[in-house]
Amino acid sequence: RISLKSNMSETTLPIKVKWLKNKYDVNVMLDEPAEVLKAQLFDLTGVPPAKQKITAGAKQIKDDTDLRAIGLKANQLLLLVGSAEELAAPAEKIVFVEDLAPAEMQGIIAAGIPMGLTNLENTCYMNASLQIINNAPDLTAALKKLPGAPAMQDPRKSLAVATRDVIRELDTAHEPVQPVRFLFSLRNAFPQFAETGEQGRAMQQDAEECFTQLMAVLSEQLQEGGQSVVKRLFGIETEVAVKCAEAPDEPATTERESLLKITCHIEGASNEGKGGTDMLPQAISKGLESSVEKNSPSLGRTALYTKSAKISKLPKYLVAQFVRFFWKTGAGSDGAGRKAKILRQVKFPLILDMKEYCTEEYQAKISAWREKVLAKQAAEKEAKKAKKPPAAAAA
Repeated sequence: RISLKSNMSETTLPIKVKWLKNKYDVNVMLDEPAEVLKAQLFDLTGVPPAKQKITAGAKQIKDDTDLRAIGLKANQLLLLVGSAEELAAPAEKIVFVEDLAPAEMQGIIAAGIPMGLTNLENTCYMNASLQIINNAPDLTAALKKLPGAPAMQDPRKSLAVATRDVIRELDTAHEPVQPVRFLFSLRNAFPQFAETGEQGRAMQQDAEECFTQLMAVLSEQLQEGGQSVVKRLFGIETEVAVKCAEAPDEPATTERESLLKITCHIEGASNEGKGGTDMLPQAISKGLESSVEKNSPSLGRTALYTKSAKISKLPKYLVAQFVRFFWKTGAGSDGAGRKAKILRQVKFPLILDMKEYCTEEYQAKISAWREKVLAKQAAEKEAKKAKKPPAAAAA
């Protein structure tokens, strides 16, 4: 086991940062992107990362600067230039839930505002997964009808039952829910979520991994008419064109794949400022492209194949997972690679139009459906005009 203390001493460096008349002591994480340093300085000074100009001697530190490569020294003084943003006072006084009167609390419950889930020591990953499920009414409706009680001899069934009970509790809770039994069931079914650190504290876990495992269990346990409820609500059907990149004359093949999510990779722009995945639609487009190595019949050896997917059936609930971690080679204290977090911002459109990612046949179905909806809306609008009484004549 690698000592956390020794690892930190080799990957962090104490420096000083001067901003206006103030000096700050900062521990720089050398193997993280410079965006992490900017986030640290934002917390200390209030200067937004986009407005920060950081210099280390004659060297300017930008978002893509390799902090280890520029040769920072211990206790070196860096200069920060930029204006802090003043936070505007809230238009209305903030009232916290715990300060509400019982009658006001009843109003919140009646309005359907959830009480939320308590963090049981580094269980934010678990709570996030449960909140996604709780925001899919069709799934929660099926969950609430799940029969049975927890069974120690069947950990996966017990986890599905514990999920049902948490969802039911969230519906009627007057205070934040403590999902203790759910956590026990999760760790019993998947022991990796029970891992602890050197001091016996629960380790942080990956929300996507927890969500994927939980959805796999619910896919097994929630069946209606011989069909998985999860696959019916979240299932994505694709047609995948597979082409050998090393043998252009080899005929392309078509495969059909079923997914429960679209995996989106966050990428930066090229040196020319082109590309990147700053917007969700870009990330989805890249997520439908992949590559694989397999045996090529024309070359008689293993070759690289490209895979381009088009969606042939969209689900009622679309899950897009942003891959926020990547393997950074040579970044560990022993020269080996390690997992690093991607801190790039990703923007979301107000309306996500998935039509362009679909097959031509499915696009035609979408267009026909949209025409019917628009025609119905236009008819309703005209009907309202016809019922509206004429304006009174002026005296």
